[in-house]
This record gives sequence, C-alpha cells and structure tokens, in this order.
Amino acid sequence: LDRLDFGEGEGNEEERGGTKTTRLWRCAAPLEGELDVTKEVDGVVPAERKDVYEGMVCLLPSDNDTIMISREGKTTPRNYFLTKLSDKSEVQVTDFQHPQPDLLGITKELVQYKRDDGVELTANLYLPANYDGTPRPTLFWAYPREFKDANAAGQVKGSKHRFVSAHWASPIHWAAKGWAIMDDFSLPVIGEGESQPNDTFIEQIVSGSTAAVNYVTERGVCDPDRCAVGGHSYGSFMTAHLLSHTGLFAAGIGRSGAFNRTLTPMSFQSEDRSIWEAQDVYITMSPLMHVKKYSLQERVGKLLLIHGEADENSGTYPMQSERYFAALKAFGIESRLVILPHERHSYRARESILHMAWEQEEWLKSLDP
Repeated sequence: LDRLDFGEGEGNEEERGGTKTTRLWRCAAPLEGELDVTKEVDGVVPAERKDVYEGMVCLLPSDNDTIMISREGKTTPRNYFLTKLSDKSEVQVTDFQHPQPDLLGITKELVQYKRDDGVELTANLYLPANYDGTPRPTLFWAYPREFKDANAAGQVKGSKHRFVSAHWASPIHWAAKGWAIMDDFSLPVIGEGESQPNDTFIEQIVSGSTAAVNYVTERGVCDPDRCAVGGHSYGSFMTAHLLSHTGLFAAGIGRSGAFNRTLTPMSFQSEDRSIWEAQDVYITMSPLMHVKKYSLQERVGKLLLIHGEADENSGTYPMQSERYFAALKAFGIESRLVILPHERHSYRARESILHMAWEQEEWLKSLDP
C-alpha cells in the first residue's frame, strides 16, 4: 500500500515539485528471495520473514489509518486482522479453525518445469500426510488457457504459502487417500505472430502433459502406471484429447465437457474464428473425431463422463456427453456416463455433489495405493 503525495501549486508535475511515493504497508516478507530496501516500509528490510500469505482487503474510511488484511498459511486458514498504519498495532478480527481436518498434514509445493520447446510450466503438487517417498498414483487436473506470447504463458501463478483447502470440485481430496496431486498444471496453448493458439492445440497440450508426467515421475513421487487425468468444462474437453492422443493415463474424469466442435460453429472458448473460416481446426479439435484413434492407443484409459441434465452453457449442452459416450461404447472403450438431474454447468445440490464424489471415487478405486 503506497501513499502518493503530489506537489502543490500550478503547472506541470516538475514545476509542482514532482510526486513522492511512500510505502505504508506490505505483506509479510517471504522466507526466500532478495528484498529491495527501496520498496520496504520506512526503507527498512523486515527483520522477521514469515511462511504466510497476506493480502490487503480494504482501507477503513473511518480514520484512513486502519486497514483490514487477510492472513493464511499452509496449515492455517484465512483470518482477518485490523492493522494501524501509524504504529503497526494489530487486532485479530476472526479466528476460523481448520474446516477440513482430514487435509491436515498434506503438503503443497509450487513446482516449475519445462516442456520440450522450453516454455516454463508450473503446477501445485500436493503430497499425502506422512509421505514416505514412494511412487504414488497421481491425479493430474487442469484447464488449458490460450496465449499469444510464450513469456506470458510461462509466468509463475499461484503461491506455495496459501492454505491447503479443497472445494467441492477440487481434486485435492485424493491426497487424503494417499495420492499425489498435480493440480492446475500448466497447459498453455500459444499462438505467436500470425499463428492462432488452436492451430496446434493438440500438440501443445500433449507436450505440456508429457512434461508434467515426466517431472513427477523423475522426482519419484509418481507411479507412471497409475496416472489419471481430469477436468471440468474445457478441462473435460482436454481430458478427452489427452486420452485420445497419448497413453499416459490409465483413467480420466470429464465433467460438463464439449466433444463435438461442429455443435459450436460460431466460436468457442477463445477461438473467434467460425467453422466456415477454420473448418480443419474445428474438426481436429473435436474429440468425437478421434474416438477410433483413442481405441487404438497402446494404453486405452477408461473415461468417466459427468454432466448436468440442465446444463445452460451453449457450448456444453448434455447432448455433447451423450453423443460422445455413444461413440466410446461403439468402439469398445471402457466408459460411463452420469447425468445429474436438474443440475446446470456447475453443480449445486448436495445430493449431486455427493453422488459426483462417489462416482469419481469408484472410478479411480482400481488405481488406489
């Protein structure tokens, strides 16, 4: 948090004496890395460095001297504090306890690695409590994103200091069962210059997933014979492609996905060309068109499809999963289709979420440690 002091008087900035910037507050300094003294409060490097994640919530308008901040750690849930800027005194506002004790002891690491063309990739690696160093079944969960620049695609995202928790759609729950988790592993799809990202979509996600599997395998935490991959929406679309074009995964979970791009002819995701402008791209990017190739992989991973019956997303109507499932069965690929009554693109009912969890649990049971 900075304060800007503008020079008084008339004229341009130089004539007014320029602008002075004063650092009033910064988040807790991390344990590692160099600090720039010119960017510290009062120009002093903090004596204490903490393994926490802090963020400013707001400046209280009552006195313009008090801010509300949030603070969390890997094992400490987010709580809120009032901090005085003038004397650095602090009052704790909340005292939330750990909402998911079954996740206690799970470790989180922000890992970095490269795909074969040198693009930097990241992932959140979760390991089970009391991990003994042996290879574990590993669940890879992702959502591809498009970029027009390799440097932007390679930016580090996320923080290893944040609280380890899991919402209903998260794969982190499997870490409590003894799995290793590669959550939000980078799958950038890059199209620089005149090229469009989707011109080489399949090649790039295969390269990214291969790099992720190789990384955890070489580290000794992943059993390559017991890898599974999954995702929601565009992540489901990605899952179908990875099972169709690689033998990396023994199983997949695809929730609320699209598998036939001819049913989204005007555009999809970040693709702004219509099917009449880029017909080959639409056909190539349809997993439905690769079912035969899927069936001929050296290792044919089984696929669980889950879809909300009332999915309102124009690109992911339930028909997408129904038609894809029919094709999978026609080619003898082990698969299962689950339709959740009354659910939309993102599931809400307790009964639906619990049933989704049960289906996923049963689907991956054969890979359990």
